[in-house]
Amino acid sequence: MYKVGVVIPCFNNLDVLKKSIPSIYSDDFIIVVFDDNSSDGTSKWLKKYYPKIIQIKGNGNNWWTGSLAKGIQYCIDNNCKYIMSVNADVLVSPELIFRLIETSKTYNNSVIASLVVEVDNPNIILWGGSYFKKIHKLIPIYSPRYIVKAGNDIKSISSEIYETDEVHGRGVLIPSIVIKNIGNYDYNNFPHYGGDNDFSFRLKNNNIKMYVDPSCVARAFAD
Repeated sequence: MYKVGVVIPCFNNLDVLKKSIPSIYSDDFIIVVFDDNSSDGTSKWLKKYYPKIIQIKGNGNNWWTGSLAKGIQYCIDNNCKYIMSVNADVLVSPELIFRLIETSKTYNNSVIASLVVEVDNPNIILWGGSYFKKIHKLIPIYSPRYIVKAGNDIKSISSEIYETDEVHGRGVLIPSIVIKNIGNYDYNNFPHYGGDNDFSFRLKNNNIKMYVDPSCVARAFAD
């Protein structure tokens, strides 16, 4: 059994946490909810129904990247070997996490992302990997492009594991050694948007592979 830390950043997400926490909860993990000063009763609900979950309270200024990074740091400080990043509105199971760990081990401790589909329509892909491409051949600025377009049917992709240039927060497994080698998410320069892009760029620049495992399907509430 590996020591696994699950990090869930949240801010006034109690409506979806009531669904995502029961889906992922297991005594096999250290589950950390970074609550960035929610006013919707998140703290009281967690204390009542899931007292073993670690709550870290923010002041409301951590945003997504800071909340994720500080939750990750807690897990590393407590000797977790793997970190699972899960947004509050995403449903994943303990079994999925263990499959991601096995895939990471098989692929030389790489970062492994889940395929993301809609909760209400699990045949519809929300995210299936991205690659970075220059916005113009003469301009050295890159933007992410979908490997699999959002809205495609899940049957349209192969069952084989494949590389991606980018990962996000919706069911991504990160070996702690990766964080120790390249650093945590940069919440000072990317407090909310762009934190996942920057982290992915640093992974690529350090020759750390990222993969999507289509057998690991996270279900997300569509925006």
